[in-house]
Amino acid sequence: LQYVRIVKSMMFSDQQQSHNHSLETLNLFNGFIDFKSSIRDVLDLGCGRGHDLNFWANMDDGAEVPKPLDIKCMGLDIDINDSVTIKKENISYVQHDFNSEDRLPFSERKFDVIWCHDVLQYAHSPVKLLTAINKQMSVNSMLYLCVPSTVNVVHRKFKNYVFPQQLSTFTMTQLIYLLALNGFDCKDAYFKKEPFTDLIEVVTYKMQDPVDYTTSWYELDELGLLSESMSDIINQIGYLTDNGLVTRWADGSVYDYRHHS
Repeated sequence: LQYVRIVKSMMFSDQQQSHNHSLETLNLFNGFIDFKSSIRDVLDLGCGRGHDLNFWANMDDGAEVPKPLDIKCMGLDIDINDSVTIKKENISYVQHDFNSEDRLPFSERKFDVIWCHDVLQYAHSPVKLLTAINKQMSVNSMLYLCVPSTVNVVHRKFKNYVFPQQLSTFTMTQLIYLLALNGFDCKDAYFKKEPFTDLIEVVTYKMQDPVDYTTSWYELDELGLLSESMSDIINQIGYLTDNGLVTRWADGSVYDYRHHS
């Protein structure tokens, strides 16, 4: 009897499927004229072949006679293959392993947007990578995350799994804590997890520099980093749970996690 072993190490089957998922949010952003017109520099962390970067690089001002925004786009990946990456004058790439040191290789350069789709789960220390990301951002710069959340309840049964090479999976409350510790605004941020799906998406903004990793929920709330529903839960029981948690997404959708899995 011959066994065939199928190995899958990503949330998406290939880079094109990953990009197709990114397009749901990228197309949403593309409709926000004032927002995209304010962007000068974008970093795609874990850029692969550059499909998502290419979308940013080709954005225009949305006018009747469109004018290219010419956003400066930087892609970072552990393995940059010049033969397959997308080429464009306003796209550049750097090969770097973000697990090799505590900083990203950009000195004091600041980016208006850092795009991190299907990447954070590969970090040896997600909290430290978020700290490194914070250092490359100015106050009010935007961070987008898409991460796995492979712990669910389906048909009243607990289900969890992890793909090889993925060192972390995330819950909504854990991700909020990691972001708040790193100075990201979780008060006016956007969070999305559809029922019975294994992905969490976040759009947040740098509010301040990171705080000590031992900072409590109460202290994060006092800093104004948490939303009203988060604050209410913490002040009732001393920590954050999804029971009572309400978030919104950038398209106006509201998510009530009391009834989610």
